[in-house]
Amino acid sequence: MAGLLTLFAVLPSQVRSQPTHPFVMATDQPESTYEGKWQRRTYEEAFKRLGIPIEVITMPAQRGTVMVDSGAADGQFLRVFAYADAHPEQVRVEEPIYDVVFGLWVSKPTLHLTRLADLGATSWTGIYRRGVELCQHSLSPLVPAERLSSISTEDVGLRMLLAGRVDFYCELDASVQNILYQPEFKNVTSIHPLLTFGNPVPLYPYLNKKHAELGTRLAVVLRQMKAEGLLERIRRQVRDELRSQ
Repeated sequence: MAGLLTLFAVLPSQVRSQPTHPFVMATDQPESTYEGKWQRRTYEEAFKRLGIPIEVITMPAQRGTVMVDSGAADGQFLRVFAYADAHPEQVRVEEPIYDVVFGLWVSKPTLHLTRLADLGATSWTGIYRRGVELCQHSLSPLVPAERLSSISTEDVGLRMLLAGRVDFYCELDASVQNILYQPEFKNVTSIHPLLTFGNPVPLYPYLNKKHAELGTRLAVVLRQMKAEGLLERIRRQVRDELRSQ
């Protein structure tokens, strides 16, 4: 027994130590989407610079919350600033990965609008995606209920625009871009933003609170990558790849 203990004592530390476990990050975006691709590449590069292997798991956003709250997953890609208030088991990485903006999207080149408030003077019909509360709250006072309705998914919104069934679609810019890079819409050039409204909404990485120290280091790495212009280069590279498919 003593000889066995002596043997373990002299083994190199690399042999005795367990392999480093991957850091598990959750997202609701599959790898096949525009957002899913560039987000993964961004985090893969960030964690490479930190010297930490990463594993990305795809799941609905609500399940991702439960997984990170419980520590079953280590973090998640994107949440708004105030998300931390309702989830004390998680810490916000104090560097947003990007901003999203709300806007009205159209496919008719003849439509023009200077301000959102001017929408009330039109006879346009519009839609917004259920759950996008800023769109609902901003449009309801301006557009009568008979000319404003909600839809379930982004692809339905784009199809309705292209078919001329509605004049505008209120949505997050990132969500529309995500759909426009899907095969069904890749050759569509008529859909464009009419105007944006509200303040840009920054989205942050979140980690389980046991990784708070790592969150501080991750924020530094993301700032460095932004300063290098790398985040924008990654997005541009992914756009070019999807257009060429």
